Amino acid sequence: MLDARCRLNRNTAAGAVLPELIRDLHTSLAAGRNVAELLDLAVLLHTQGTGTWLKVVGAPLDLRSQAAALAQQAARDRDEPTALGIAMMLSVGVMLSAGAFNLAQTALDSVMVPTNTSEGLQLSGMLALSRSLVAASDKRDGDMGAALDQAAELAQRTGEGNAFWMGFGPINVGLWRMAGALEAGDSARVLTTAEALRPQAHPHVPRQAAYWVDYGRALAGVRGRHDDAVRAFRRAEAISPHHVLRAPIVRDVFAVLLRHSRRGSSTDEVLRGMARRAGLPV
Repeated sequence: MLDARCRLNRNTAAGAVLPELIRDLHTSLAAGRNVAELLDLAVLLHTQGTGTWLKVVGAPLDLRSQAAALAQQAARDRDEPTALGIAMMLSVGVMLSAGAFNLAQTALDSVMVPTNTSEGLQLSGMLALSRSLVAASDKRDGDMGAALDQAAELAQRTGEGNAFWMGFGPINVGLWRMAGALEAGDSARVLTTAEALRPQAHPHVPRQAAYWVDYGRALAGVRGRHDDAVRAFRRAEAISPHHVLRAPIVRDVFAVLLRHSRRGSSTDEVLRGMARRAGLPV
């Protein structure tokens, strides 16, 4: 638990410094110097900083929408394809959370990023992954598969990368395959994909946690694998508590697991501890 608390404290510390960073950046923009460079920083800050942090801590959708709007405005002011592509990643995630699948697809179709550099290839791959999740959410399995295959082909060309702090590469494609299969209700495909991945090799701790959360969700739907699901969620909590304790969908899974948990089993106490920390009555 000490490691989990340390990670929780780091998330809290990140949230504490974000307002000052945002204020200073926009004050500098208003001064009118080095505008292009500052706009690029604004796109990254609002997309990979503010937007990501708000999602991790379970902030309301309207706050995430404001972060997406700030990123989009900076990208439009920059008027450069790469900036527009980066900002689109956050906007599409917000649209998906709101159930606006058609709007998300239209938005993605409007973006074309240059692919003459490794960074451009990685961003193009991330946008392909976004298209796959939109298709999965909209129950278009064929389109989801095509987008994942495109991303996988790009990942073979780039290898493991971290352009724009997005962590694109073969591992990330696997993580998004898991997410898409979960959306499609295909637990078996999630498990097959998960068991071929090495999440600890991904450069971002939150994505490592997401692996164990998605793995746990899939295991929870398989008869005889509930204890394994609890262990997976505990791994996720040790890596990033917010990804487990603040996620409504995980709390829903905990509620189901609790109904089937065997008192005195090796994982019952672990499950009940996580459920209490997530705010569930135990």
